[in-house]
Amino acid sequence: MKKSKLKVVSVITPCLNIISAGREEYFHKMMHGVHEQSYRNLEHIVVDGCSTDGTLAILFRYQGMGWIDNLIVGKDSGIYSAMNKGIRLAHGRYINIMNTDDYLTKPDYFSQCVSLIETQGINFVHADRLIHSPDGLDSYVKKGNERTMAFRMPFRHQTMVIKKSIFDLIGNFDETYKIAADYKFVLKMLLAGVRGQYIPQTVLISLGGGASANREQCVKEVGRVLYECYGKENGLTFTDCRNIYTRRLSKSLIFKISTITDQKIKNSLQYLINNQ
Repeated sequence: MKKSKLKVVSVITPCLNIISAGREEYFHKMMHGVHEQSYRNLEHIVVDGCSTDGTLAILFRYQGMGWIDNLIVGKDSGIYSAMNKGIRLAHGRYINIMNTDDYLTKPDYFSQCVSLIETQGINFVHADRLIHSPDGLDSYVKKGNERTMAFRMPFRHQTMVIKKSIFDLIGNFDETYKIAADYKFVLKMLLAGVRGQYIPQTVLISLGGGASANREQCVKEVGRVLYECYGKENGLTFTDCRNIYTRRLSKSLIFKISTITDQKIKNSLQYLINNQ
């Protein structure tokens, strides 16, 4: 961690067996993307779940270079457990979660985020990311759009720089999820009225695939997020919530949506209906 009058940004990277997962190349790019940020008061925390494929040697090397400020090695219950460990240990006023297969392409991104948060009266910043397919044959941009909050992830958590105090307000990631706890956190945050700002620029590249590519698990967990965050209290069934995510909107479901009184949820679902 660099000594500076600037407020600390804590970058948290959950890690497990990057070599056997075929993500070592992206990990090195991630480390350089963080280290080469123009914002100098950074703390990089890497939380490894006891890798067994040679990953630890790579981590120890970066720690020896001073690029990893805090390396935690120990068993955990999954990626969100690792993220929560990092959040609890973070010294920063601001948090960024950077996965092992994501890397920043904009060297002044953290500087831009901190400046916006401190001058615009907001609590977080997010932007766009470019996703490369594992076979290298395809790529596409995932853009931020908070209007989609009630039916899908509105922006990529890897691009988010957020005040650490928001985790005290909302709570950390729900470790009972395998792939959708980040969406649950973001949805709860937006429903609570936490204000942020979107930067319409691609600032990060990700390697596609991974656990979130499991469509069946994704439908199950996102449906659960919607049910727990607003569905149950608004008379929607778990099946209704799954159908909202998969965009299977029957007339009866549209009628149920019309009876929702929370304006944030209603506006988002109306956006879904208008853009089917």
